[in-house]
Amino acid sequence: MVDFSSYLPQRIFLLQGDGVSFQSLVDDLEQTYPLVHGLSVSRFTIDHARSLAQFAVEGDGSERVMVVHFSVFSPDAAQVLLKALEEPDLQTTIILITPYPYVLPLTIRSRVVLLQTERAQVDTTKHSQKEVFEYIKKELSSDGEEDAATRRALALKLLDELELQTKTDPLKARAVYEAKHMLFRANLPTKFVMEYVATAVL
Repeated sequence: MVDFSSYLPQRIFLLQGDGVSFQSLVDDLEQTYPLVHGLSVSRFTIDHARSLAQFAVEGDGSERVMVVHFSVFSPDAAQVLLKALEEPDLQTTIILITPYPYVLPLTIRSRVVLLQTERAQVDTTKHSQKEVFEYIKKELSSDGEEDAATRRALALKLLDELELQTKTDPLKARAVYEAKHMLFRANLPTKFVMEYVATAVL
């Protein structure tokens, strides 16, 4: 388990992990802290951000931890979450877990300590390469903000799977790696990145 106390006075953390690492972390923390609140959702919404914000300021002087796991981040939750991260109670630790840290806005990532948990094995049978490219053709036409967040998170998951499927082909594997870099680091549009993958890998 990560020794979060070694990072004091920093109390806001972002871990790259999945639902399994979330549950394991909650179980471990419950052995140490008097109050641990865990929340695992597929989409982190503004209502979840408000709950986290309330938890962050309602400390009673005892050590408290809130662990939140999500895959998709709703854009309208950003401002509320940002306020929660700026004004936590001094005895409150907040730990965010997501497979894709870079779905979070830079304003939020800049206020947390980014850590990595052991990467879970990806189920490569869930999506075939054909299904990945069917997704590219059919699902990238919606322009809504909520849909954009969903598309980005799903694209990252599909790229993880595609990376394993193409690992024996250096050229294709390189293209997938570059696509992940485009999404993670350059924050390029999902449609552009996935169309690049389709062109490079097919």
